[in-house]
Amino acid sequence: LLARATSIAPCAYAIKKLDKGEYVELWYFTNDGLDEVNRKETVDDDAMIMSTLADGSTAWVSAASTRNARAVINDENLPFEEFCQACPRMLTAMEEADWPEDRTRMMARFWRNIQVHKYRSMRNPVAQKALLAYQAEQRKRWHVAVKTSVGPYDLSLVNERVLEETRERVYWETRDKRDNARDYKVSFV
Repeated sequence: LLARATSIAPCAYAIKKLDKGEYVELWYFTNDGLDEVNRKETVDDDAMIMSTLADGSTAWVSAASTRNARAVINDENLPFEEFCQACPRMLTAMEEADWPEDRTRMMARFWRNIQVHKYRSMRNPVAQKALLAYQAEQRKRWHVAVKTSVGPYDLSLVNERVLEETRERVYWETRDKRDNARDYKVSFV
């Protein structure tokens, strides 16, 4: 009863994805994501709206299935503080969507292990970014596996080898961005 009294209300798109057991970006459970719901409450979720499809054709779609994709921040780009705020909210939403208890507990352990990992307390921002990238990638892979013959597996243990590979990739991506920005400035001097 207490959980229902303090429940959060993400947008209908996120709720529908959770109800289907699909991957949902944590952004929908951040303060900004929840604020977005309040800005869009004027449109009835059951209303049909005309939408342009990827091939250029148009079709009627439910208002709930549309979202402002520009506002959504991918998990790997969330500030760590927002990641920490979103996790318990999403766990509550998973429970409200009647996810199997073992899966909800596994996600809770997974996010706890990310939040207490040694990279979290490092001063190097690449280490924290690597944790967020690892979390996003592994959670997406888990959601894909759930719908295959492989089925769900225990995501809660951090694979240190994969995390180190992720950290290396994030380091080079960060360095390339910094170098490209510097080179861009130099070319206009």
